[in-house]
Amino acid sequence: MKEADAAHEELRDYLSKAVSGCMGAMPSNSMAIHLKAVQDRAMAFAKDNAESAFTFAGKVCNAHTPQELFTLETQFARDRIYAFVKHTEELYGLIGENLGKPQRG
Repeated sequence: MKEADAAHEELRDYLSKAVSGCMGAMPSNSMAIHLKAVQDRAMAFAKDNAESAFTFAGKVCNAHTPQELFTLETQFARDRIYAFVKHTEELYGLIGENLGKPQRG
């Protein structure tokens, strides 16, 4: 688990730097600024999802019975569906707020 977590951390850092590099290459206008806000929130959601998956994997490794495993899987699925709906609504709202604003210049 520790090795997988370390590998995930490295991948997340790499992706974050790659996305930041792309954003840095974009012209500095209001659209890029609004897009950055959406991108930052989406990255936070991805981090939340990955952390949830690692937490779930740790719990699964410690499950002692099939019933306990089934309960963990059910709760994980329920939590992730709720998070997906919440994240989608928030991201949709953020896109509407930021990218729907009139452009100047």
